[in-house]
Amino acid sequence: MATGSCSASTSASAGGKKKGEERVLSHGDVVLIRSDLAILRGPCFINDRIIAFYFAHLSAGLGDDLLLLPPSIPYLLSKLPDPASVAAVAEPLRLASRRLVLLPVNDNPDAAVAEGGSHWTLLVIDNATSASGPRFVHHDSIRGAPNLPVASRLADALRPLLQSDWRRRATVPVVEGPTRRQTNGYDCGVYVMAIAKTICGWWKNGHGRLRGGDWFEAVGREVNANSVKAMRGELLQLINTLIQDKAKASSTTSEGNNKTSNTG
Repeated sequence: MATGSCSASTSASAGGKKKGEERVLSHGDVVLIRSDLAILRGPCFINDRIIAFYFAHLSAGLGDDLLLLPPSIPYLLSKLPDPASVAAVAEPLRLASRRLVLLPVNDNPDAAVAEGGSHWTLLVIDNATSASGPRFVHHDSIRGAPNLPVASRLADALRPLLQSDWRRRATVPVVEGPTRRQTNGYDCGVYVMAIAKTICGWWKNGHGRLRGGDWFEAVGREVNANSVKAMRGELLQLINTLIQDKAKASSTTSEGNNKTSNTG
């Protein structure tokens, strides 16, 4: 929920940019700005940049079986006007051939409103753990699963891509995955990232590939109000470490170039 949303600082830096808009880290296709760090310090509603960053971080070394998509992709797929458009955009993603696909879901009703919406949840395409075939699993940290209609619309758009036989498409269900309830109005996005982290760990440990079953027990064990609260600090530490690593790498490259210039 967006009750704890935070506004960025408006003071100008020496370079003329607003302080909150200063770039602090480029990670893959994601650029984090200074106001994102303030959001993580909280209590604030998580934005799509932070989720995209963390999903990119989790994706490293996962291979092709498990796919984590940034929030912009499922949002786009849910807003396309017809199945042909969905198929064209989704074709490079190869959703049917993945074992698991993790899709953040936001309830923003207006694509013209940047960073709109008031709730994040996670929809998982599960081609791995159900003996009866593909399914969608929805994790919602608010009692009553208020985002289920939004997630179901996304599932409706993607269902034809998972079953080529139209008569079997109705058999790809949306089920609610067990999810601990958030205790405030702003941590839904952190729950999405924490559940994604747990699913990735469960997969990398061989549970999905070798031992069967699903990730529900792991999510119930590892994702709760305390672990979610701690995750904000863990994300800040991760970002700071990446910033320092990039600074060291840049410094080393500059020193090497200077030595080359001096000996040339």
